[in-house]
Amino acid sequence: MNYVLSKEDLAPFLAQLSKRFQVIVPAKNDSGIVTFQEFSGQEVCLETERLSSPKKFFRPAKEKIFSFAKKKEGYEVKPVFDKTKRVIFGIRPCDTHALQALDELFIRYYGLDQFYSSRRKNTLLIALQCTKACENGFCQSMGTSQAVGADIVFTERGDEFFVRPETEAGRAILDRKLFKQTGDAEPSSKISCKVSLETHNLAENIYRGFESPVWKQEAERCLSCTSCTQVCPTCYCYTTDDEFEFGSGSKSSRFRFLDSCQLKRFTTVAGNHMFRASRSSRLRQFVLHKFSYYQENHGMQLCVGCGRCISVCPTKISLVEIANSIQKQVLEGAK
Repeated sequence: MNYVLSKEDLAPFLAQLSKRFQVIVPAKNDSGIVTFQEFSGQEVCLETERLSSPKKFFRPAKEKIFSFAKKKEGYEVKPVFDKTKRVIFGIRPCDTHALQALDELFIRYYGLDQFYSSRRKNTLLIALQCTKACENGFCQSMGTSQAVGADIVFTERGDEFFVRPETEAGRAILDRKLFKQTGDAEPSSKISCKVSLETHNLAENIYRGFESPVWKQEAERCLSCTSCTQVCPTCYCYTTDDEFEFGSGSKSSRFRFLDSCQLKRFTTVAGNHMFRASRSSRLRQFVLHKFSYYQENHGMQLCVGCGRCISVCPTKISLVEIANSIQKQVLEGAK
């Protein structure tokens, strides 16, 4: 059974949920930027175009993973699991696909990363279908324009939402006083993207262009600022660091930090050797990881077509233009 919810009743619905969950919504911060933040009565931003994703609630920029203390014999280690009960409202389809990609890595491939999975299993997702394409989005090409894995899917329809529960957990949080049953057909959520990526044999073709001069040409504009990896909903590169507290009975902690493959130091190892010292090699790693390596290892693309990396790049580097250009070179060379 599907439902409708008046847009006027969205705030009361979220307020009710706030009594039982930490509710996260897209809203403008003090600088006028739309970010995902805890709901406290502020206006929820329903705009399609946004540079932030809710990734920080699953892969925080800084995350304490355990504390440890020296004992008479050995060490005492206490892991830290975030078990906060959350509801994230307004997650876009591309970001639901991003979570599917992270699930594949941190739950299935690595044999259950408990720090990630604890956050994931305690979070309900209310997806909001897009009604128009983002300026640099290419979700149509990536097949990510429809929400997946959400507990509830909202679609805007005039002054109301068409609401489709996807799980029992999602159905359980719908207030029957606010949500009215409907037999109406679900409104179309088909969008048309201006940006297009050729995805036929993409993983194979772009890897065949490993030595293409395009990498160097584009890298001449790259600033290694890491803006692309910061806004990407699937970038997960990280490093760890220990913070020590000395003294009797003191405890020290290990933290996990998000890092970036676009920084020189990320591939620096013993002896100060860098595996990717050049910007072209780092840019190539970013693009190939999204379009080739992850597909080969996990059977899915790591890029979800949100276009955020294109939008924030100060020198307007586009991984879509890079991929299309290299594929064209590869296919023309094969004739």
